[in-house]
Amino acid sequence: MLQFIRSKAGSLIVKILFALLIASFAVWGIGDIFRERTAAETTVASVGSLKIQADELSNAVRQRMEQFRGMFGADFGMEQAKQLGIVDGVLDSLVQSDLLTLEQQRLGMVIDDAVVRDAIVADPHFHDSKGVFDRNLFNNILGANRLTEDRYVTLMRRDLARSELTDALGAGAAAPPILGETLYKFRNEKRSIASVLISADGVAGIADPSDAEIADYYAQHQSMFRAPEYRGFTALILTPDDVASSIDVPEDKLKSEYQSRTDEFSTPDRRKLEQMVLPDQAKADEAAAAIAAGKSFEDVAKEVAHQEGDAIDLGWVKRDEMLPALADAAFALKDGEIGKPIESPLGWHIFKVTGVETGGTKPFDEVRAQIAGDVAHEMASEKLYQLANQVEDSLAGGSTLAQLAEQFKLKLTAVGAVDPDGKDPKGTAVAIPASADVLKSAFETAQGQTTRLNETHDNSYFVLHTDSVTPSVVRPLDEVKDQAKQAWLTDKRNAAAEANAKAIEAAVTDGKTLEDIAATKQARAETIADVPRTGGDSGLPAALVARIFEIKPGQTAVASGPKGWYVAQLKSVEIPDPASDKDGVAKLGSELTGTVRADLLAEFDKALRNRFPVEIHQDLVDKVL
Repeated sequence: MLQFIRSKAGSLIVKILFALLIASFAVWGIGDIFRERTAAETTVASVGSLKIQADELSNAVRQRMEQFRGMFGADFGMEQAKQLGIVDGVLDSLVQSDLLTLEQQRLGMVIDDAVVRDAIVADPHFHDSKGVFDRNLFNNILGANRLTEDRYVTLMRRDLARSELTDALGAGAAAPPILGETLYKFRNEKRSIASVLISADGVAGIADPSDAEIADYYAQHQSMFRAPEYRGFTALILTPDDVASSIDVPEDKLKSEYQSRTDEFSTPDRRKLEQMVLPDQAKADEAAAAIAAGKSFEDVAKEVAHQEGDAIDLGWVKRDEMLPALADAAFALKDGEIGKPIESPLGWHIFKVTGVETGGTKPFDEVRAQIAGDVAHEMASEKLYQLANQVEDSLAGGSTLAQLAEQFKLKLTAVGAVDPDGKDPKGTAVAIPASADVLKSAFETAQGQTTRLNETHDNSYFVLHTDSVTPSVVRPLDEVKDQAKQAWLTDKRNAAAEANAKAIEAAVTDGKTLEDIAATKQARAETIADVPRTGGDSGLPAALVARIFEIKPGQTAVASGPKGWYVAQLKSVEIPDPASDKDGVAKLGSELTGTVRADLLAEFDKALRNRFPVEIHQDLVDKVL
């Protein structure tokens, strides 16, 4: 067939056939492939006529993650960013930005060059120490952020236009004063009550259940007695410690590291000081003369400087914690000595040294082992990565875990049975390196299956084989009989406590207060004043606090809490006067106005999304991040 095509390749008919074939690929096959690669694989979202590219999203997400690393540490990664909603939040911000751009274009908004220039000149970031715009500082800041002047001006023009647009939308929005006053009264209302606690643990007279009652309780509450699913697995776990122990750090590298970390191994001189501060030289000379005459430092400080106790005790101080002139004077004194008056911007000082600690630097030999361990761990990361690659290659080649352990001289970790919390059937915690990641993988892998090589959050690696799966089952009654008995007793006591609380509530009438009824029940009523809506430090359960704010004075409420059942009678209601706290009401009004404006902007954003269609390509977002 090929020979036939070659022999006829020059004919007009064959040329026409090839032309049709190529055209069909262009329309249906290859053309689609190229179109998908240039659009679908780079565009993570479409906003009207604008496109948000994958690299734009990736850069924005990574910039935001750098901010979060200050809170969560260097290990904060992309998975945590996704779980916290950072990726979705950044993408939504980019979408909102493009929506505003499109609306600016639709309205024909233009920001004059003079407005942009004035905004840049007024920016305090570009001002010198005198508060004047500094062109050199402006250029340096732009250079440090990899921005040209033209690019910065473009960004500033865009942001000013957006501000004009959003500020105009929210400029007239304001919460009415009556709303702020009403909310102020609602939030700051307080109520005083009388309360009785009926403790379930204190309920007496509940007889032990019969075997039949225990069996019936067990049958009705089987979910309480269910054993968790257990997994048995064998894992090959590679940790930095495994590799670090085999690394021999060269002596010259250890000494170089020691030199670079001298401050870490150095202890500064310290002095334990007492200090009196005098307002002027005359008082300082008076104090010095009194000390020279034989009076104690403490007595002089009290009589002349009017200072004593913590006011004169500075405790242990390092040289760099003091003003240089004061430090020189204080650290020149010996233990027990009192110095001469010395002046500083804070006044005149007289120091007494009550303790001396001489600093120094630990010799290399003393910290050699520590440095070797630290450097070995740093070097271990690269070596561990190389080892992990070798293990992964062998695993792909069909090696079993036992073969991998023998080939690379690694230790296998065998776990007979463990639940998702890392405990064996007896409830004992099982020691597993990188346990969180390993356990999660073990419970996601089917019996008889081997995982790929996985990296953990602490820079370890593991591969595991799930040996056995023991499904979650209800434990037999004989095994949990004591547990079922205690649960039955707890329920009965709680029910009795609830019944007692409701009986007390029912006995409270117009003529009998909660305190009267409590006295007849051998219970104690406690008065709790000024309970806020949040509960404050009253110690009352949230359910009871909520009920207290639903009833009128004289009425009662019942609710359960961790300690038992509560009965409360409302005694009084205190509603604050907004006029007595104008600042508080004004602050609340500002918060409400901010909320109103935020709601307006949210509605504006919703309207823009209706005007300019937004399409998110979530599969590509997940792929690129």
